[in-house]
Amino acid sequence: MKSIQIRTSEVARYAAKNVVVNGSDMLTATSKAVELATLKARLMRGEICKWVYRKVSGEIRVCTGTLFSDCCKNLTVGGHTPKKVYGQFAYIEIFPDGTMAWRSFRESNFVGTIEN
Repeated sequence: MKSIQIRTSEVARYAAKNVVVNGSDMLTATSKAVELATLKARLMRGEICKWVYRKVSGEIRVCTGTLFSDCCKNLTVGGHTPKKVYGQFAYIEIFPDGTMAWRSFRESNFVGTIEN
């Protein structure tokens, strides 16, 4: 399988945001940033992944999703993805019954991935 390539600028942005918003130390923020960038690369490659994030209400959410281009085409009007909002991570959630829907979470609320 092809290796995953992540951009250092993306990792730095995620880490800086985690330090400012959550007040975490730089080591923890950097490790979460690398994990989030790797998750994004895996999702863009077409993998279905499981991860955890904290909702704005404080509730912990476990979700399964993808960013596979064929799935995106089925859920968009005119072939466009949802508007990108700075600090938001948009993805397609796949529910157990097979339905899919666009969801997003704040990048600073990312907790970690769950190995499939």
